[in-house]
Amino acid sequence: MTMGVTCASHAAPASAPADPGWPRQYSDGVAKLVLYQPQVDSWKDYRKLTARFAAALTSAKNVQPTWGVLSIESETAVNLQSRAVSLGNFRVTGVTYPSAKDEAESKVWEALTIKLLPAYPTSIALDRILAYMDKNSVNARQTAILMDPPPILVSTQPAVLVIIDGKPVEVDVEKTDLQKVVNTNWDLFLDKKEKRYYLRDDKVWFSAKGLAEAWTSVDKLPKDFSSLPASEQYAEVRQNLKPQKTGIVKLVLVVQKPTELIVLAGEPSFLVIPGSRLMWVGNTESDLFFDPADKQFYFLTSGRWFRTPDIKSGKWAAATAELPEDFQKIPADHPRAHVLAAVPGTRQAEEAVVAAFIPQTAIIERKSAKAAVTYVGDPKFEPISGTTISYATNTPNDVFLIANRYYLCLEGVWFASQTPKGPWEATDKVPDEVYKIPASSPKYNVTYVNIYESTPDTVTYGYTAGYTGVYVGYGVAMWGTGYYYPPYYGYGYYPYPVYWPASYYTYGASAWYNPATGAYGRGSAFYGPYGGYARGAAYNPATGAYAWGRSAWGPYGAAASGGFYNPSTGGWGGGYRASNGYQSWGQSVVGRGGQWARTASYSDSRGTVAGIQTSGGGKAIAARGDLGQGFVARSGSGDVYAGRDGNVYKRDQSGQWSKNNGGSWESVNRPGTAGQDRSAQIDSARQNAGANRDSVQNNLNRDAGARSSGNYNAQRSEAAQRSGGYSGSRSGGFSSRPGGGGGRRR
Repeated sequence: MTMGVTCASHAAPASAPADPGWPRQYSDGVAKLVLYQPQVDSWKDYRKLTARFAAALTSAKNVQPTWGVLSIESETAVNLQSRAVSLGNFRVTGVTYPSAKDEAESKVWEALTIKLLPAYPTSIALDRILAYMDKNSVNARQTAILMDPPPILVSTQPAVLVIIDGKPVEVDVEKTDLQKVVNTNWDLFLDKKEKRYYLRDDKVWFSAKGLAEAWTSVDKLPKDFSSLPASEQYAEVRQNLKPQKTGIVKLVLVVQKPTELIVLAGEPSFLVIPGSRLMWVGNTESDLFFDPADKQFYFLTSGRWFRTPDIKSGKWAAATAELPEDFQKIPADHPRAHVLAAVPGTRQAEEAVVAAFIPQTAIIERKSAKAAVTYVGDPKFEPISGTTISYATNTPNDVFLIANRYYLCLEGVWFASQTPKGPWEATDKVPDEVYKIPASSPKYNVTYVNIYESTPDTVTYGYTAGYTGVYVGYGVAMWGTGYYYPPYYGYGYYPYPVYWPASYYTYGASAWYNPATGAYGRGSAFYGPYGGYARGAAYNPATGAYAWGRSAWGPYGAAASGGFYNPSTGGWGGGYRASNGYQSWGQSVVGRGGQWARTASYSDSRGTVAGIQTSGGGKAIAARGDLGQGFVARSGSGDVYAGRDGNVYKRDQSGQWSKNNGGSWESVNRPGTAGQDRSAQIDSARQNAGANRDSVQNNLNRDAGARSSGNYNAQRSEAAQRSGGYSGSRSGGFSSRPGGGGGRRR
């Protein structure tokens, strides 16, 4: 057995292609090595992976495969956007071929195996690794989440919910008598001459004398609408200035605080959930369930459960900590199966918690990192309760005063300065007091940005999902802290009001977890023509990118056109396909191309293209064709496993296990397991593996269960990405442009 063999000289790249599949075949034109999907033993700090591969080796002398186990340690880098993990600088820690006739033959096979291994980085789907992790493998930081229910409105007729972020902030539209209400995601205008409001819902327009009065559809708009500026923020409005008639009478609900809306197509329609006493309400797009045993409705939003005996009463109570056990029995293929990620005790919830603590990291060059902060007037600071920290209130940036020194957290990078206006320099030291900021503070999310490593030239920063609004409490990953953070309003300093919202409102955007992307989507077509409330139409913590329509954030930019547009959003550019927070720094923080950018290899049946490039002048690696290394083997026997005992095992479709004895496969199943339902085997294995880790078969069943779950999730994620990744459906993600608004529609 050879220990400590280094097989790649370069670091794991920060960006990796999608998993091309398993098993994978490597050849030098004579000998061939087939590696089967790895089984993960540990993933320390999400940076060092230990894993085992079942390996099949053939050569000119041995045309029949020789079966063995390859063990490795590898540095890893995670790309949360593509949900891929790149492997680099990997070391072979063990090669075992049990059928070798003597030590000399074993060493020959071992050397040939190492020779055939790829000399370039490779990748594996994140979901295939996550399936092996459990919540005990991470230090799951708990947030003191506020569980008070928000206002929850229920309508049995088509309805739209217009959420205004506090009192209306009305900005004059130049050369017209119109004012635009900028603190809402809706196109909402006030005609000062008529003293009447106008609201656009896709191609339909509504009007009312007051925001709280009855709204009616109109077939004509005031003439000043035709004089709207030909700018990006009014593009959608200008394309829909001829109101269309609608046969659907909608209820327009206008509120001035975060609120949730449940729209039912009539009275609730109850559908049975197989294998459970629960019922789900099928005539709504909301996650609404009914438990006949306790006669309670259960509603899921933002990762939290609320319950009430009467949905029309408006009286809801927190229920996550007291959820009936039958919620864990919802089948994985049920139309509402995504709610399992919010049910404490389920494997889906466990995986969501683990995923929330995978850091997105980037190496930033100190000299290239740039930052600027603009204030409305002179900088103003207020203390953060329970700390010695003060934060700047009249800027959308995260600026702090700590012990007579100023700190800025911008796009996941920490900067420091002697003055509140800079100059700013990337720093590798942040006071510990920062990490004591409580969840009740609007700046709480910066406590999830950490400094991992530093050199005289670079700093490695990383953030976990808390920075992007996802927090863990009660055993599940939730959206937002539950606290309401007031927005900033500035009047009198400029000839127009200045406004920007606070970070990550918990409610008011129908936030829901999408297991296919490992992200919380927000709103889409539910709460406005540009999506959800306040912080954007949608936010994907996996990518750090906002989704919005072409002018969704234009109103905020227009209201702050003097330079007070929120750089935490606008800095990332338009369009949902913006890269994650670190990768977009090239435009907004460290300049174009300023950060290190690295890519990994891509392998498929036609061959491999690999390359690495860094801002410091990294090396490129050439492609290898189908006679070279690295393509997916076309094998029908992919259910092959590396046992912890050094033997290779195979599982058939009935769940029976066989061990390779050199020339053939011999059954090793214990009585009673053959023919057992596959899902039952997986569940049983998860329980037995913890109680009897030394049992070969229990460990194999655990690995099989993890591989089955991981492959299913990886395929689902790949399908979501192929479809654009973020369609409006709950199974695919969320839409960057819902194409019309309001209220949950069917």
